[in-house]
Order: sequence, then C-alpha cells, then structure tokens
Amino acid sequence: MALLERHPAKRFGFRVRIWVKATQLRQQDVAWLRDELGSGQVRPSRDCWEWLVKDQSDAEWLLRAIRPFARVKAQQIDIALQILGRRVDSIDDLKEIAGWADALAALNVRSRGRRQNTAAMIQGFVSRND
Repeated sequence: MALLERHPAKRFGFRVRIWVKATQLRQQDVAWLRDELGSGQVRPSRDCWEWLVKDQSDAEWLLRAIRPFARVKAQQIDIALQILGRRVDSIDDLKEIAGWADALAALNVRSRGRRQNTAAMIQGFVSRND
C-alpha cells in the first residue's frame, strides 16, 4: 500500500511511503512472518491480525524478494518498487510519485473509497511559483 502523508520536515511538505501488509485470522500466522523475516510489527485489526512492514528499506527488500513469485499482486509490487526507487528532488517528482501511489491504490479493491490523501491534494498546498 502507498501512503501520501503530510510531513512538515520534508522539502515539499509531503512524503509517499510504502507499507507491506499481510492480514490473517490468527495472530500466530502473522507473528510467524515477523519472527521469520525479522521485520515488521503485528497488530490487531478488527476481527483479524495484520503484519505491517513500514521501514522503507525492509519493504523494498521484501518486495524484491517476492516479486519473481508474484502473479496477482505483480503490478502493485512493480509500482511500489518504482516509488521506492525514486528520489524527490522537485515538486514534479513528488507529483509523479503521488500519481503512482494513486495508481497503486486503484489496483487494491479495499483502498477504493478509503484513501483520503491523493495526488490532487498536493496541488492545494504548493504554490504555482515553486
């Protein structure tokens, strides 16, 4: 999943982050992932448990490791790796990455109607002279 977050310490006031998430009914099923891979956190989520990798280098390592075996999520992984591999040196870079985040979210059925921060949000906070 890709998140566009307001971040005052960043040069353009926003950042795009990638999170890798796995959800299972039983806690031990996601705790095993955390223990085996040595990254992420396990937390409850409604009626299930989720393993969440927020660290960007851990997320990139994991996505590169599973990409050769991915079928259903292959396009999402490719977009996430594009985001992770791109530096934000200009507002145009940020807008492009935010657009990729929107594209990634559009591929995830559960993201529809839930995401509040989109690439269009950046326009409202950035002056045309920047």
